[in-house]
Amino acid sequence: MGEFIYIPSGSDRIHSYSATPDEPNGCGIVLGSAVWGLNFDMVDFAECYAALGYTVLAPNLFWREVPEHAIDYDFTQVEFVHGLAERGSDDEGMSDLRAAGEFLRTQKGCSKVGMLGWCYGGRLACRLAVETTFESCIGVYPTFLEKHLGIAGTISRPLTIHIPENDAFASADAPKVIPAAFKDDPMVETFVYRDAGHGFDFAPPHRFANHAAARLCDSRIIRFFDKTLLGADGA
Repeated sequence: MGEFIYIPSGSDRIHSYSATPDEPNGCGIVLGSAVWGLNFDMVDFAECYAALGYTVLAPNLFWREVPEHAIDYDFTQVEFVHGLAERGSDDEGMSDLRAAGEFLRTQKGCSKVGMLGWCYGGRLACRLAVETTFESCIGVYPTFLEKHLGIAGTISRPLTIHIPENDAFASADAPKVIPAAFKDDPMVETFVYRDAGHGFDFAPPHRFANHAAARLCDSRIIRFFDKTLLGADGA
C-alpha cells in the first residue's frame, strides 16, 4: 500500500499520494486528479500502476484552498468542486505537476516520468505536452480542451487524448474538433469513446462510470506508457 505524504513546491508543501512498487521498473507516473481530488479512485489508480512496476505520485492540485482535498463522488458537492477548478490557475496546477515529476526523479530515482490526468488534470496533462520534462502525457476527458487548441502543432512529447462522445464539460463538437486539430501531428493520438460521458474512466458511484469504455481506455494507457517509458513495442 502507498501513503499520503507532503512534497516540496518552492517554499510550500503539497499533500500527495505516493505508491511505490514492490519491483520498480525505474519509471514513474504523475497523476493529475479531477476536481474530486485524491479520493479512493485516485488511490486505486496509483496502486494499480504501482502494481505494474511504476512509481506513482498524485499531488493535490487544489491545496491552495483545501490542503487535503478528497471527495468520493458526492454530487451534492458538485458546485463546490467545480468552483475549485474555476478559481484555480492552470499555470499553478502545471507547476504542481512539474514539482511532482521532479520529486519522482530526485527522491525516488525514476529515470523517466510520464503524466496522466483526468478532467481538470487531463487538460493540464495536454498542455504540459508542449514544453515539458515529462517523457509522455495522457489526457482523459480533458475539460474544455477545445478552448486550448492553439497547442496543436507545438506538442514536444508523445500525447494521447481520450475523448468521450458525450461530454457535459466540453462543447458538443469537441469529439470532432479535437481529433481534427491534432490529426496531422505524429506526436498525438486521439481516441473517441462512443456513448461515453465525462467521468467514464471512474468507478461507481460516479454517475457516468462506464465499465466497457474504462477497460479499453485503461488498456490503451498501459500500452502507451509501456511504449513511451519502458520502450516496449507492444507486440
